[in-house]
Amino acid sequence: MLTEKRKIIRASITYLIVFTVAFFLGAAIGVKPLSTLKEKPILGEVQTKSGETPELMPVLEVMNYIRERYVKEVPPQILIRGAINGMVQALEDPYSVFMEPEEFEDFMISLNGSFEGVGLSLDVDEETGAIIVVAPIEGTPAYKAGIRPRDRIVKVDGVELKGKSIDEAVKLLRGKKGTKVTIYVERPGVQELLKYELVRDDIRLKTVKWDIIENDIGYVRISSFDSYTSEEFANALTALQQKGIKALVLDLRDNPGGALDEAVRVADMLMGKGLVVFTRDRYGNKLEEYYSDDASLGFPLAVLINENSASAAEIVSGVLQDTGRAVLVGKRTFGKGTVQELVPLSDGSGLKMTIAKYYLPSGRSIDGKGVEPDFEVSLKKVVSSYEIPKNEDEQLKKAVEILKTKF
Repeated sequence: MLTEKRKIIRASITYLIVFTVAFFLGAAIGVKPLSTLKEKPILGEVQTKSGETPELMPVLEVMNYIRERYVKEVPPQILIRGAINGMVQALEDPYSVFMEPEEFEDFMISLNGSFEGVGLSLDVDEETGAIIVVAPIEGTPAYKAGIRPRDRIVKVDGVELKGKSIDEAVKLLRGKKGTKVTIYVERPGVQELLKYELVRDDIRLKTVKWDIIENDIGYVRISSFDSYTSEEFANALTALQQKGIKALVLDLRDNPGGALDEAVRVADMLMGKGLVVFTRDRYGNKLEEYYSDDASLGFPLAVLINENSASAAEIVSGVLQDTGRAVLVGKRTFGKGTVQELVPLSDGSGLKMTIAKYYLPSGRSIDGKGVEPDFEVSLKKVVSSYEIPKNEDEQLKKAVEILKTKF
């Protein structure tokens, strides 16, 4: 069904708490081994291996000076880790992260969509550096407690999150099933700090839900894209078609993204033959192209989006708009259009680094811009799209109104 693609694990934009992270598959790049740092006990003996660039000399000089003269003995591994973290942090990219072996192992396990935690999707506010909620995962402790998109997490179990990375926040929030965690939240429009005492649980994502509205219009909501999303989506479409629907609403609101391959497969079922998305690196080289086959949905389609629709959700909505396959209703999307590659390192640690940008078939990049709806509609109440009843959902009502004119 999908052609011209190669697979390697990539991490997405956003994190599902306790390392449920949306990941991407794509082109591999070379990784320079960290063994280039040559250890010497004395400053005057600093050397570099043959072929290494002189830019490494100050790093080695500082490392050896610390080892020789610092008031305490410091293991070289600590210094090397500090140097690696410093390099990655110097990128000033919230999506590029170095992970220790234990973190990396947990991260890899979480890619299957099963984990222990509270069930949140997180991101970083680029202006303030604050840890913000993209969306709670439906049915999880965080969702049931009432944590909302755009909530700012300021403290976890007494630890302030100011200045901390997403990974550090995740480490504080992760934990074994049955253990407790207290989260303090700032919410726009609410003066007091909100306190949530949650009990961690097993989180297994069910990313697709479906229903029939207005008698003959199908409704499918995708909350994120994980390893089973396209299969769940195909099953939902089959069930709806058997019930004789005449049109479909695809709800991608508050969807933080996820597996690119799964997003492409979903688009493939809806759009017919064509280019879905491609990536370019900083040199302008095209890394990958993802295509769909001839099969397509045979009835009108509307897609709901909002400011919390991100990454893979933006690719699906964007390509359906570019190809004229669907009308988009709601608000401009988040604007996360970069590719993160996940690279395992020799000591069990790992690096997640931004290496490219996504481009829709029209050639437009969504990064920092998002996808504009064809019909901009706001919700009258400032609530999560998960919480609003269908009969009060102005965005859904508009989508249904449009679809009724098409059959």
